[in-house]
Amino acid sequence: MAMTGRGRASLALALLAGAAAVHAAPGLPAAAYDDALCVTAQRLLVGQPEIPVRVQQGQGNGFYTIQMSIDEPARTLVVAMTTGTAAGDGTAEYPAWVACKMVNRERASDVLGLTTTAPERTCRDVNDHTLQVAMNRLSPAERERLATRGVTLELAPDTVLPTGGEWLPARVDDYVKALPGGGQRVSAPSVLVPWDRAQRGFFQGTRHCKLLTLATVERWVKAAAAGNDVPLLPTSAGTCRPEAAAQTGLGSCLFYFAPVDAMVCQDYSGPGWTGAAARQECGKRHASKEALRAAGQRYEGSGGRWSDGNCGSRDDAPTSLGSCVFQCGARDETRWHLPGQPGGSPAGPMGRFCQVFVPAAPD
Repeated sequence: MAMTGRGRASLALALLAGAAAVHAAPGLPAAAYDDALCVTAQRLLVGQPEIPVRVQQGQGNGFYTIQMSIDEPARTLVVAMTTGTAAGDGTAEYPAWVACKMVNRERASDVLGLTTTAPERTCRDVNDHTLQVAMNRLSPAERERLATRGVTLELAPDTVLPTGGEWLPARVDDYVKALPGGGQRVSAPSVLVPWDRAQRGFFQGTRHCKLLTLATVERWVKAAAAGNDVPLLPTSAGTCRPEAAAQTGLGSCLFYFAPVDAMVCQDYSGPGWTGAAARQECGKRHASKEALRAAGQRYEGSGGRWSDGNCGSRDDAPTSLGSCVFQCGARDETRWHLPGQPGGSPAGPMGRFCQVFVPAAPD
């Protein structure tokens, strides 16, 4: 009997409650494992194999604007997840990697009063978990051929990026290196923000990971067992024109962005935006530092300051030294105009936050 999507997800959650359960389930569909991969990662990282986890799904700019959190009344961890796809030779697209925005162990322990004896885990441990599942799903003959070839998937320590702004656009394939003899070496792009027990900001106490899917790892180990040397991930590419003008006529949003403690003006420069979608996105921002405080430091606010004009035409926006381009070249591209004097360059966390920085023209 075919399994429905809901039944598949339920099976995945049941089997992913602990590593031993997953390893004992070689018949688990790879898609079910990958659908719940951020759930698995969050449970491993906080050392709580059965804690409830709720997943928010987002794509493109939609993933940029959803965040991890803790639902205290429900004692549930909330993660943000997006899935990147790839296409094999002449095959349909498959889920190649996932990005998970998660809370770290200290935040979960402080907010929910949790204790655990489990060792500290990293994104590398989650990739290792997926590799072990893939190996257990091989046939005995495939495992023997792979061992005979001596080809390995080497999991290096995480590459910890300084800010979420650098982690968000990081391409997973940039952290994969071919090894002599056909092996592959991979490091998970990650970002860590310590938990401040006094401030308790929505952006604090985080652990983000970009992880390989079971679909990717299983494709590679099966190919390696068959004697084929293939890349772990195809090289991604995109069209990015950061110098393109951001005059869309849709309007703009001025909002307070807590991680850099500044007001930021955003233009909606991608061709996929509509006026309604831009207003809706702006409606989730905070209009000021005081508004964030009134919202209990939660990420989602009651709305930024909307204008029907672009950032350059507003009289309430700070002088801009340039713009950060996010989702560059995508239909949902956005541009954040950074406060400062034109002709300057972003410094400190604001500079690291940009995917692409376009300096403003000097007066």
